[in-house]
Amino acid sequence: MEAQNLKEDAKDIINHSSDYLETFYKLTLVRATKKVSDVGSAVVNSILIVFISLCILLFASMAAAWWLGEVLNSPAQGFLIVASFYLLLVVILILMRKKIMSPFIRNLFIRKIYEEKDKVIR
Repeated sequence: MEAQNLKEDAKDIINHSSDYLETFYKLTLVRATKKVSDVGSAVVNSILIVFISLCILLFASMAAAWWLGEVLNSPAQGFLIVASFYLLLVVILILMRKKIMSPFIRNLFIRKIYEEKDKVIR
């Protein structure tokens, strides 16, 4: 009799363990899907914002170059001054990419991946 009860208890434990593992697997899958969708949406939003910002920057740069060209009575000089400013900006970014740009981008991705670590998924 006692052996029969022990056998049934063992079967119950095995059934509950398999249910627990299946639930854990599904929960992990849901969490991973949520993280991937969060990172994906952040990337799409960032690309959209960068594209719109580049359009704004393009038109603002053209307006500044045109204005400088009229002030200097030489449209070519206005465009060269604006282009020189951007060249200087690119050189500064290249020189500072390992100290500032790479850590900033890396930390941004890490922060986005681990952003909701303590929150409950609903």
